[in-house]
Amino acid sequence: MKPKISVLALSLAIITLLTGCDRQETRPVKFINPDKVMQDSGLADQLKTRLQTVDQQLRQGLKMAQENGARLPEEKRRSALLADRQLLDLEWQHEQRRANGVALKAIAEAAGKYREQHQLLAILPAQAALAFAPEADISEALAKELKGKTLDFGALPKIGVKSEEPTAAEASTQK
Repeated sequence: MKPKISVLALSLAIITLLTGCDRQETRPVKFINPDKVMQDSGLADQLKTRLQTVDQQLRQGLKMAQENGARLPEEKRRSALLADRQLLDLEWQHEQRRANGVALKAIAEAAGKYREQHQLLAILPAQAALAFAPEADISEALAKELKGKTLDFGALPKIGVKSEEPTAAEASTQK
């Protein structure tokens, strides 16, 4: 009976060792609050300034459209002004999405570098978790890393008034 116990003990030891070999080292997951990172890093101020500048430019475009529309007959003026407002509203929405995308991309790039440096499995937005330990929140560290970073939003949108009469170049291409 003794040989069966030693075979059983040996088998149990081998199984325990093999299951231990199958385990991988777990890497931690961290969380950030993107809104907090934007505020604390100064990116939110840059975003706000950019959107204010775009808003001013679009308001100037609306003013130009109103001045240009004053020369049109009443029935054309209303439809032209409505079309211009819709176009400017679409441009405003586009610029908001684009500017927000630039800011979020900067956060994502910084998070990616942080993840690599600290050998993390992932960095997720805090909103994606039902609960997590306070030490898993790296929002402050990421905000410090982004502090002083200047965002490049690209050129401002070009707003102008389209004339009714085609230019010489346009007239030659239409023929």
